[in-house]
Amino acid sequence: MCGLTFGGNQPPHVMGILNLSPESFYKNSVRDSFSILEAAQKMVDDGASLLDVGARSTSPWAEVISVEEEKKRLFAALEELSGNISVPISVDTMYADVAEGALNRGAEIINDISGLKADDRMGSVIADHDACTVLMATQKIPGDPLGMDAVMSALSNAVSIAENAGIGSDKIILDPAIGHWIPEKTAEYDFEVINQFEKFSVFNMPVLIAVSRKSFLNSAVEKPAEDRLIPSLTAAAIAAYKGGHIVRTHDVSETAEAMKVVWAVRNQSGSI
Repeated sequence: MCGLTFGGNQPPHVMGILNLSPESFYKNSVRDSFSILEAAQKMVDDGASLLDVGARSTSPWAEVISVEEEKKRLFAALEELSGNISVPISVDTMYADVAEGALNRGAEIINDISGLKADDRMGSVIADHDACTVLMATQKIPGDPLGMDAVMSALSNAVSIAENAGIGSDKIILDPAIGHWIPEKTAEYDFEVINQFEKFSVFNMPVLIAVSRKSFLNSAVEKPAEDRLIPSLTAAAIAAYKGGHIVRTHDVSETAEAMKVVWAVRNQSGSI
């Protein structure tokens, strides 16, 4: 899928987060179009096998920006990255116009937290470009399913929407929407999903682990985003051990090392 192999002797892939949004909850991750190529290359050197570029904070608590501002930030960055980075580029957006412009500027994956529900054109844009997509579990608004059963149902619905739009099943990556997306969603729901991550294998599709420095970790370790590296690695390692295929992270080097250990444990033959 998009030049990547999943499973077998392949450790979980690391997706480096390239954040162009000053509104982000994790300020240390913010880049601009002038520094993004250097940051991207360092992530690749540190072990990222794909990159996720976002120009709008997806946090429901962040300041809202216009689509035009999102395009301005994103397209300038893609001009810097296109042709200069050796790994696939994903773009984090819910808007078809943004996705179309990004795909025309070298992106290969569209990461849509609405599961193709925010913009009716998104599915056809992705299909027309023969692109890959990350679909997050969403019922009505991004990340709103509460509990494992609701997450599974939302992902199944997202897959149906994608396939009806002409996106092949071999182009789909699933995201179970871990995080405090709505006020009613407590950390217990996220821990339930992580604890049952192996259930996503029924889809026979790659599954994204997106836990990096998120606030749900506060219920276990009360620390600000800047100090949530170890909790993030722990949650990601558990989900990867239970079958996750891609870890989306701000901390590529540390996550790549953790995934090598996960792979070594999962592939222990018992022949010692």
